[in-house]
Amino acid sequence: MSSSMQIEHDDPSPTSSSRRTSSDDEKKHHRVSWADVTAAVATAEEDSDHGSAPSRKRRHGLISYEELPLWHQDNPFIKHGYRPISRSTAACLRSWGSLHNETLNIYTHLVPAAAALFIGEAWVLAYLRREYVDLAAGDYVIFAFLLSAAAACLGISSAYHTLMCHSREVEARWLRLDFVGIIILIVGSFVSGIHVGFWCEATERKIYWSMSASLGALSIVIMLAPYFQGPRWRTFRLVVFVVTGLSGFAPIIHGIHMFGFAQMVKQSGLPYYFAEGGLFLIGAVTYAVSLWIMLDGLLLRSYRPGE
Repeated sequence: MSSSMQIEHDDPSPTSSSRRTSSDDEKKHHRVSWADVTAAVATAEEDSDHGSAPSRKRRHGLISYEELPLWHQDNPFIKHGYRPISRSTAACLRSWGSLHNETLNIYTHLVPAAAALFIGEAWVLAYLRREYVDLAAGDYVIFAFLLSAAAACLGISSAYHTLMCHSREVEARWLRLDFVGIIILIVGSFVSGIHVGFWCEATERKIYWSMSASLGALSIVIMLAPYFQGPRWRTFRLVVFVVTGLSGFAPIIHGIHMFGFAQMVKQSGLPYYFAEGGLFLIGAVTYAVSLWIMLDGLLLRSYRPGE
């Protein structure tokens, strides 16, 4: 009996051996499956950020709307002419030399930015020296600040349209900076308008300058701070942005009350502010209408597939 037990111990049964083999196979199968899943996830993440690699190679350049990653799909009615997601700043800059969906957006901001910075500054300062010989150095600084703010706004917007095909993170960052550029231009136009509107009223001028600077700084912080990002703060960001823009009416109304409408038109260039506001309104209405048309088309297509 002892010998038999020893033999049984030394020579495991086929059933026990097959169990171990099956267990080993399951472990190997589990390891292979996990590796496959990991590779699939990595591929999916890459495709979601870069688009379809085979199609990109096949097209050798611009891609279609369907080939864009989901986060970059904005207007389904623009079917072609998109730059592929490159994750390369150099590749984004090289796109300046080719024709694509963002070419006009890039150059209609880049050219005026350069003109304001290099031509506008020199022309305006020369005009002021010629027509207003008694201006102080601070007066030149105010107008130079206005043109610099315009150049910054346009330049940042051009950079945004250039780099929006870099990656999801870079596109989101430069979109926020694009709004910051608009705030800089708004504050710059307020500063110059307050300067000439309250030319001899130093107290009122400083109060409204402080108000504009504070609202502008608050808006910039809210646009850039990670804490205020996401859908939760969307309404708050919009309210602060709109309040900053509408705050320009406070010194205008105050000036009309102090000097009368006719005098404010003469000393502050009021018609130009009305023209600027009208252009902003036209742009906002145009954007809202185009967005409504796009959403209406998407709803129609969802209810009537194939049309």
